[in-house]
Amino acid sequence: MLQVVAGIIELDGFILLCQRHRDSRRFPLKWEFPGGKVETGESPIDAIKRELEEELGIQVVDPEKLDAYSFGYPGEEDFHLHIFKIHTYENTIQNRQFETMSWVRPEEILNFDMLEGDLPFVKKMHWE
Repeated sequence: MLQVVAGIIELDGFILLCQRHRDSRRFPLKWEFPGGKVETGESPIDAIKRELEEELGIQVVDPEKLDAYSFGYPGEEDFHLHIFKIHTYENTIQNRQFETMSWVRPEEILNFDMLEGDLPFVKKMHWE
């Protein structure tokens, strides 16, 4: 099963959401938490550190695992999503890969066209 990671970055009560590029092959313009696929031989913790370096230019320190669950989109291989809270990181967040990014109040997340795979976590956190 494919392994995927996502990072929850909070600043002053706001959560960072990232929007996929309009020309993305899968789910263009959908909003998501930053992250991506775990590579072969890589742990989920190593993957979240690598992905957030690639996407945001930050070096994550001691991510905290918040949740993990399996999800699947119709016609695609199911995946197991590992969600990490990012408490500490070095450098300033930069947009290296997204159409846009936005700092959002947790209760406003469902106003965004989120990836369906992120919704079980959002609902579990009672952010709605």
